[in-house]
Amino acid sequence: MKSSHDQLDTTLRADLIPKPYASVGAGELTSFLWKTGDQDAGWRYRFNIFRLAAHGSRVTQLFRPQDIFHLVKLTQVLASVLADDGCLSPLDRGLLQRLANDLDALLFNASKNHFKRNRHDGQSTNS
Repeated sequence: MKSSHDQLDTTLRADLIPKPYASVGAGELTSFLWKTGDQDAGWRYRFNIFRLAAHGSRVTQLFRPQDIFHLVKLTQVLASVLADDGCLSPLDRGLLQRLANDLDALLFNASKNHFKRNRHDGQSTNS
């Protein structure tokens, strides 16, 4: 049986584990974003990427070709979230904002062209 001291020790250790400050996703892909440090020493950012399957809530870091679109979208979202953080240098923020905007346009055009091709392919097979 755990003593109250052991429970307190476990609680204190849990409080020391940094918690993500953001969670973002695209499709079945999810990313947690951590921000550590302080204004004097500087901020450090880290993120991970994993698949959270809708069926059974299984987590994996193995991806499929179909995930590429969502991986690019997740990259766009991460760049946008980081660019909105006021603790990055203006140069880094500008670079990430441009990347987010460029990826957004790329994804929009890729989606538009994909659906246009599929609609055209579907119409040509029905005639």
